[in-house]
Amino acid sequence: MMLPKETTLSHWAHSLIIDFPRDNIPLLRNESDWKVWGNMLVQENSFSRSGAPGPEHYHDWKPWALDVFHAMANF
Repeated sequence: MMLPKETTLSHWAHSLIIDFPRDNIPLLRNESDWKVWGNMLVQENSFSRSGAPGPEHYHDWKPWALDVFHAMANF
């Protein structure tokens, strides 16, 4: 899984499709809707089993994505 520090949201989102081929990773079509996309993402099996946080308490995507990365580190 790509560390989301030095990348764009779109690039990170697309990398998840490759990294988690057994999950139905949603496509990020509009970066301004990242919270909607993030809620769909964390409902996928791998992410929900690992306790990946939902984006509702985050104001920016990067801190949320880093927390998702850390939740998924032991996947």
